[in-house]
Amino acid sequence: MFAPMPVPPGDLYDEHAAAFDDATALADLPEAFHVLLESFVAELPGPAVLDAGCGPGRDAAYFHERGLDPVGVDVADGMLERARETRPGRYAKMDVRALAFADGCFDGVWCPASIFFVPPPGMADALAEFVRVLRPGGVARIGFKLGAGRVDVEKWGATTVEYHVTEQRARALLEAAGFDVASVSVTDVGPERTFANFDCRLGTDGQ
Repeated sequence: MFAPMPVPPGDLYDEHAAAFDDATALADLPEAFHVLLESFVAELPGPAVLDAGCGPGRDAAYFHERGLDPVGVDVADGMLERARETRPGRYAKMDVRALAFADGCFDGVWCPASIFFVPPPGMADALAEFVRVLRPGGVARIGFKLGAGRVDVEKWGATTVEYHVTEQRARALLEAAGFDVASVSVTDVGPERTFANFDCRLGTDGQ
């Protein structure tokens, strides 16, 4: 028998937005994630935040509560509907590889758990878009999953696809896009779930 074709991540998360939201409450996440959130907010040079891959709006709501001005984008309609129904903030359907925002309109880009759904050639496009929409001096938190290539992931009784890279490859992609990497935090939370979250900066000259 042939294995079933993987479900595109956007389609799978569209269908299971409520289940994902219920399973990922902010209060239930590891302390390392809270440190990541708080340090990002502390380093922002202004209030405008792009939550790239916002899902059901959990983090955008946190930014809103902190007095910031977040905009959440996602490709999964179900996620966006959940966000609009349950949380404050502005949300739009958008692919991170082609953001419909003007150049230099955000002070920060928050993308801790989305870019690994994009095939590696598209990762470079997404990172270039993050650089484009950031103001000079802006900051970003960008998370990759560490590994060596495509991984089929079982979730909600279906199979979807993630793309894992080495820490060295992630750093090279970020620097090629124009980011300065200030630091990286690596967290191992289980099989095929080693996250590398990069603290990135955009120079004051935009380079």
